[in-house]
Amino acid sequence: MDRSRVAESYSAHADTVLRAVWHLTGNRQSAEDCTQEAFLRLLQQKDSMTDAHILPWLLRTAINLAKDYLRSAEYTRTEPLDDHADLFAQSNSVERIVKRALRRMPEKYRVPVYLHIVEGYTILEIAKMLHLPPGTAATAVRRGRKLLQKAFDEEAI
Repeated sequence: MDRSRVAESYSAHADTVLRAVWHLTGNRQSAEDCTQEAFLRLLQQKDSMTDAHILPWLLRTAINLAKDYLRSAEYTRTEPLDDHADLFAQSNSVERIVKRALRRMPEKYRVPVYLHIVEGYTILEIAKMLHLPPGTAATAVRRGRKLLQKAFDEEAI
């Protein structure tokens, strides 16, 4: 793909891809690595990809890279400092509760919930991006929201 087109895509979509992968890995540095690798792979793609397909392709590629990272030996030997950030926090802010709940949520719910609630994608768009049947995507979002509600109820008391 043309470098200028990849640069435009980076400007438009880098933050979205980074945030989605960060919620999956729970670690900013790993998320940045996966995002960068996804854009490098976009550079190697044929120029026939339409603009409408670039973001779903980037999200799917970055999510797959993050999954590979989570299965890697490097991940199993390290522990992100983000997991211990709660020890230093003084209050139970809503944002902190939600972030902690998302980190603890199973992956099959975490990404769809993030894409739906934070990024504002519809169930059909999420299903298409994640290569899931629409019913499965809707179920994942619904169950993920219940897990968020449960975590919030437990900590807000």
